[in-house]
Amino acid sequence: MTSDGNILEEQLEIPVTPHHDQLEENVDDIVLGNENLMIDSGNETNVNKEVEAVAVGTNIGVDLNQSINDGTSIGDVSDSHGALIPTEPEAEPQGQASLISENLSQQLENERSKVEKALEAISSPPLPPRDTNVGSFTPVPAKSSSPPVPPRNTNVQVSLDQPQLPPRQILNAETLHLKAPHSVVPARPPTNTVSNSSSPAPPILPPRRIEDPLDLAAQKELLASTFKRNMLFYKNEDNSTKNDLDENILILRENFQKISSDQLSEEVSSFWRKTVNDYKQTLLNDIESLHLQLSRGIPSIYRLIVWQLVSYAKSKCFEPIYETYLAQDAPFDVQGFEDQLNVIDNISSANVKSISNVLKSYLLFDSECQFSIDMAYIVNMVLTVCKKEVDAFGLFVRLMQVYDIRSLFLQSAPVISVLCYKFDRLVEESYPEVYNHMVKEGIRSSMFLPSFFTTLFQKYSSIEIQPRIGDIIFLESLDSIMRIPATLLCKAQDQLLKMSFEELLEFLKVGLLDAYIKKETDTQSDSLNNCMDQLLQDAMMEVQITPKTMKKFASEYEEIHRLDNEREEQYKSITEKNLHLQKHVRKLENDYTSLNREHVTIANELVKNRLNIESVLNENNGYKLKILDLKKTLDTEKKKQVSIVYVPNDLKKDLDETIKKNAQVMDENLKLQDKNSELERMVEAINMASNNGTLFEYSNPKNHSLGTGWSGFKKVFK
Repeated sequence: MTSDGNILEEQLEIPVTPHHDQLEENVDDIVLGNENLMIDSGNETNVNKEVEAVAVGTNIGVDLNQSINDGTSIGDVSDSHGALIPTEPEAEPQGQASLISENLSQQLENERSKVEKALEAISSPPLPPRDTNVGSFTPVPAKSSSPPVPPRNTNVQVSLDQPQLPPRQILNAETLHLKAPHSVVPARPPTNTVSNSSSPAPPILPPRRIEDPLDLAAQKELLASTFKRNMLFYKNEDNSTKNDLDENILILRENFQKISSDQLSEEVSSFWRKTVNDYKQTLLNDIESLHLQLSRGIPSIYRLIVWQLVSYAKSKCFEPIYETYLAQDAPFDVQGFEDQLNVIDNISSANVKSISNVLKSYLLFDSECQFSIDMAYIVNMVLTVCKKEVDAFGLFVRLMQVYDIRSLFLQSAPVISVLCYKFDRLVEESYPEVYNHMVKEGIRSSMFLPSFFTTLFQKYSSIEIQPRIGDIIFLESLDSIMRIPATLLCKAQDQLLKMSFEELLEFLKVGLLDAYIKKETDTQSDSLNNCMDQLLQDAMMEVQITPKTMKKFASEYEEIHRLDNEREEQYKSITEKNLHLQKHVRKLENDYTSLNREHVTIANELVKNRLNIESVLNENNGYKLKILDLKKTLDTEKKKQVSIVYVPNDLKKDLDETIKKNAQVMDENLKLQDKNSELERMVEAINMASNNGTLFEYSNPKNHSLGTGWSGFKKVFK
């Protein structure tokens, strides 16, 4: 026998009918001994078919009489959607038949007529053609205004409806504590494990996806967005650092419990106590109250703990780092810096040395960050809350690196331009008249706001109000302080609209805050601190800033300046190419000048060589004439020798001397011919060098061997 959970594949739900009481008894009679009746489509008796028909007949538009009288099983019937009732083979048909009493048949006959009347009142869709090979069946629920009847057996859930969606999760304090609530997965109906079943199990609906409520809050509230960013910083740390931060968070909460809150109201004390114990829970369930309490300021006795808690600034690793850098030389003039701090009114003289130490340690810790006097205002704000320099160093490090304030002090400092653009867009949407007037006069926030951001408004606020600015920064980020100048513009709107460019710019740089203080103190008898307190409350409650809008403004800035950056890069590349070409042109000019000088020198040498060639040619012609005369004289002498048979001794001696002289003359003639040939070759070489524009290199003809001229040629044939 199978268990009660395997009666049907799908859960069936029986609507109430006029015969509900008796039908319920029939169902109880069928299910006995916590055993199920398993129906086979080919081996069922009529009595078993009647029992199954009573169990499901009240919800489907099927002619039960026809199904019983024709001897067909209930598995042969299909609904209008083509779904089928699952069937299983009969394991013990005789045992099942013994479970049905004889009175049951009579009861079934009586109920059959009543059920038929009830079904006639129900408009059911037409039945599809009967299929004898149907393996399962999913009935169509009957339309009824009566509420469904819960099943008698709690182990068997009966339902004819489609699979139900999972119940909607209720977002409350328990489900939103640390993680996103898990979706409730609907219980999977029991499946038929019989191998010969022809219908697959119904698909299970995927769990309802509920987005992390912290992500939803981070899109609308700066408080949640800053907390999410700090959590991301915490998750990116290694395990040892996480353990250190967790231990210090527990220490902070223990120290918080020891603080006496007699001076505070019960409402404020309980709220901050709840916030410190579970800050995320407060963000998810009571963020509006947190925003309201933040506008009034964190109580001074709780401020340090809250700052260190939300920024993860309490860590043991800061102590050795601070002591190491404190012993080194500062990257700035310490004495001159301290002298400047002593002159500033908003900085206490007792904090001057501590400010110098903290700033020196941080600049050594972060070498990329450039020194600025504006950092002193931020460090002074932290030191007004901290008693120890190492705690102030830890908070300052978190402000600079996690809250990205260090970007204000980098060499390029692009964040200032983005903040100014965000402020312009905020003023444009919140106070369009003021924005249009400023644009008309040519005023942009970048003309008067950079010092406001780099000092976090500490330069313009009193010592008592400075920690209030810190509350806003630590809990809501740097974007939140845009509310303060926006509120000042709103309060001074009437004055601004009457000013021209020069007086408007001067007023925005110097007199904007003074005008607000004067206006408030004239109408009220409040002190300066009360006036500034009211300014912060008005700014926090009246000016709406969301992380989503800030991201949108930043995206707009990037898109607007993308083309400008591309043009600037193109201009830089063209300028570099131009400089390179100018250098190349100068080099070509120098090369041209040197070549021109060489050309003049070669031309002068060519003229001299031509003159020398002319003189050599004239000399050569003279030698040729002398050679011709000598030849004639030699010929005449030879003729005389032939004609005279006998030559006297004296004449013979003269003839021998003449022959020797003739040989010498011939040798000299040959030498002159060689010299003439050499000069001709030199002339040709000079002409060729002149035509080619190259310098002629003269070689000494004495280096040539004697056999290369005419003399050598003729000596071979002697």
